[in-house]
Amino acid sequence: MNIRHYLGALLLPLAFAACQSGPRTVENPLVETSNTMTLDIVKVELTDTATVLQVDAYFQPRYWIRIDSKTYLQADGKKYALTAAQGITPDSLFWMPDSGEASFQLTFQPLPFGTKKFDFIESDCDDCFKLYGIDLTGKATYDTPEGIPAEALAMDGNASVPEPVFKSGETTVDVHLLHYRPELVKELNLYVNTLWGSQEENTATIDPETGTATFKFQQYGPAQGLMVMERLGGSTLWLAPGEHVELYYDMRAMGQQIVARRGNDAPSAFRPLYATGTYANLNSLWNSGQIKRLRSMDLYNGEFADYKMSAEDYMAHVTATYKALSDSIAADTFPPMFKEILQLGLKEEAVNAMMQGDYFREHNYRSSHNDWDFKTPVKGIDKLKPEQQAAVAQLFDINDPMLLMGWQASDYIGAVAYADNAWLKATGISEGFIPSLRKFVSLARKAQAAELADADLQAFTPEESFYAEALKSMQQSALDKLKAAEGKAVIEQTPDVPVAKLFDAIVAPYKGKVVFVDFWNTWCGPCRASIKATEPLKSTELKHDDLVWIYIANESSPIVQYKTMIPDIQGKHYRLNSKQWAYLCDQFKIDGIPSYVVVDKDGTYKLRNDLRDHSKLVPTLQEKLAE
Repeated sequence: MNIRHYLGALLLPLAFAACQSGPRTVENPLVETSNTMTLDIVKVELTDTATVLQVDAYFQPRYWIRIDSKTYLQADGKKYALTAAQGITPDSLFWMPDSGEASFQLTFQPLPFGTKKFDFIESDCDDCFKLYGIDLTGKATYDTPEGIPAEALAMDGNASVPEPVFKSGETTVDVHLLHYRPELVKELNLYVNTLWGSQEENTATIDPETGTATFKFQQYGPAQGLMVMERLGGSTLWLAPGEHVELYYDMRAMGQQIVARRGNDAPSAFRPLYATGTYANLNSLWNSGQIKRLRSMDLYNGEFADYKMSAEDYMAHVTATYKALSDSIAADTFPPMFKEILQLGLKEEAVNAMMQGDYFREHNYRSSHNDWDFKTPVKGIDKLKPEQQAAVAQLFDINDPMLLMGWQASDYIGAVAYADNAWLKATGISEGFIPSLRKFVSLARKAQAAELADADLQAFTPEESFYAEALKSMQQSALDKLKAAEGKAVIEQTPDVPVAKLFDAIVAPYKGKVVFVDFWNTWCGPCRASIKATEPLKSTELKHDDLVWIYIANESSPIVQYKTMIPDIQGKHYRLNSKQWAYLCDQFKIDGIPSYVVVDKDGTYKLRNDLRDHSKLVPTLQEKLAE
């Protein structure tokens, strides 16, 4: 090595260190991760007497944000307090202008000049703004994480979308959160869209030491999942049954989104996900951020179709929209796999659009008239006939199992699996994937309720053995769950009284106590989330002998899932039939679930859906108990 070059290389780190030893300004620093997209720190000034942050804020126009006076910076295990603010008053409401953008300045105690990165902590409350790993070294891009297996690092946009895997088995998904911060998230949810059109929720706790969460669940055929990290976004995943998949999620994705919003000087494309398994390439590519234009029909925005369209006009509209978007995808410069997955998603949308044409035109009416009273039907919609809906089969092969591999697969399954027989007859499809799927879907509920009979399986031919074996496996799983719940799941006997006296009969034994009645069902996500948040209170702030918890569901809650869930919910459980449920919903004017009724000590009661705001629950019930 040339000695002059050697000395120059040796002195580079020293020169960098030297430039850190005095006052300096860092423009547009990289942000490692965050719990919010509302704030961005675009400039940091370090002096002998202060650290000054230039903060940009983004929020809904005419809504407020707030900065706590206890806000601090954290670096190398030490805290640096907020000392002054300009353009915003700490602890006061700051109303966003019409632009939805604002800037202000925050001054803190001085960070040491040699600080390489710091955290911005808007006090220690869970919902306060937090930005972690704000870089002061001048980095311009995010590096590739270390320790990723070669299989997960590889991406090939020229490959084909893999075929759906038709088998059953236990799927294991290990999620490794890179650059994990325990303060940001404690658990992950994985919502899996099943082959029979439902969505199953799986929850996993994150190991705070390793940043790893593991999901295990039975899977029947190909499935699509959505991994969600509370308020921090998530990833769409394709899952092959019976596999052990490793996912590596770079939590710097939140920081990168903040930095990318700054505009032209933002870092280049960022890859948040690395995957292994049968669908590794598809999962990595889809989540790479390289697809910027989805080419979607946007069916649910209320503007897809005019409610005044006749059935024939609507058919022509779907056909023309599909062809235009398909041509646009074909002409784009996307890699082949991107084009294929977008075309599959578009086909799934086209099937859904044709099958649900009456709904989408009604949705346009309600959206344009701001009329969301679904009890009042929309008149004048020219209903689609089965043969008109079947016209979608002339656009492409709707009986192709590859349509399970698009990004709108759940809508496609719902459309073809639950359509009436007249539609299937009009398509001319008598064998293949769709007829098999329809038989499978019609029996999946029975299998999940452990009610499947041997005669049911005779509907399947030897070529359809996957479906028969999947149903038998489902039935066995349901039986195992019921056995595990024996003696634990206690369902109260519904009082044998007229429906007009049912509620009074349910709460009568508890006169003199405060009764909190929760109307819920197992399939209701907000219900489950509310129960999960309430459960710890029963042994803390709301632990009281005079407080009774009653949970009322109906028979739409699958019995196996219901019996599996209620042992973990302290209280009295009632499962009503449809007539009883409908009467109580009408009695209390329940507009949706969860809904709550509070019964006072004297036996009087009232619908209290203001308690959907969970912050009101504890003080309200404590006040009732004190009366």
